[in-house]
Amino acid sequence: MSHPSTMELAQYAYAAYGASTNHRTHDGRPMPEWEDLGDRIQQAWVAAAAAVAQVVIEQPAENAVRSEQPRPQRPSIGRIVHYTLNEQDAAQINRLRQEYQSSARHTGTGFVGHVGNHAQEGDVYPAMIVRIFGETPESAVNLQVFLDGNDIFWATSRTLGEGPFHWAWPGRA
Repeated sequence: MSHPSTMELAQYAYAAYGASTNHRTHDGRPMPEWEDLGDRIQQAWVAAAAAVAQVVIEQPAENAVRSEQPRPQRPSIGRIVHYTLNEQDAAQINRLRQEYQSSARHTGTGFVGHVGNHAQEGDVYPAMIVRIFGETPESAVNLQVFLDGNDIFWATSRTLGEGPFHWAWPGRA
């Protein structure tokens, strides 16, 4: 397949301009047909088409592919992410909850203890980013993890990734 000439590109651009303006000029008059344009106007369209074609041709293929991919998100304070518990996280959460159940007086103190469902490795919970250590998408963060109970878990220096001990961006709903 051969590439269109700059004259053909100019005609395509002129037709596209007409389609986008309901075939009206900038001052509301009907657009003339391409053949009815003067040589000077046609040459201006050809020059514009040639300039656009040159930019497209000079753009490296690597940049063209990269520009179609979304930029990776960077963590920012207040963003909600998903955190996956590891074995140590779950053990700490369960220990605090068990200590409260076995030792706390449940009335009259105003103390709010750790109460919630059993946690285990692989459980995924929403978490808020509260601190960031760097400015890249891979920067470590501190998280407040919202557990299935009345308590939270402070996960420090966690990184983006898959599986336990990592946080991830939530998928689109």
